[in-house]
Amino acid sequence: MGIGFRTMEASDILASIELWKTMKGLAIRGSDNIRDLTDHVNMNRKHNFVAVSEKQIVGTVLGGFDGRRGYIYHLAVKQGFRKKGIGKELMERCFRSFKEINVSKCHMMVLKDNAEAQDFYKKIGCELRTEILVFSKNL
Repeated sequence: MGIGFRTMEASDILASIELWKTMKGLAIRGSDNIRDLTDHVNMNRKHNFVAVSEKQIVGTVLGGFDGRRGYIYHLAVKQGFRKKGIGKELMERCFRSFKEINVSKCHMMVLKDNAEAQDFYKKIGCELRTEILVFSKNL
């Protein structure tokens, strides 16, 4: 069973949301809907990727660029496909896409209690920032 990688298309969003719902530690919020995610994918075409096995999405990375920094919002690999390098490959593709447009730093959004994601990011060379707090406001 081979794994293929490609950029995410708007037609992948529903399957991606369904995968994210199965991920412990990955929060689905109000903006994780088909309309908003379609806008995100269309605005960030080169920074979102899927891993596919037998026509089924088994991994995703949702990346974005704000004009200065890269951001990773949702990295997910389906249970049973983990520990095979899929998450690392998705991240490397996203990092390369940012480097192609001269982005020098990328931030990952991780829930405070998601130790598995924190360990993964540390393993691939990401640094935990402890001096920053993130504030949000619903508009």
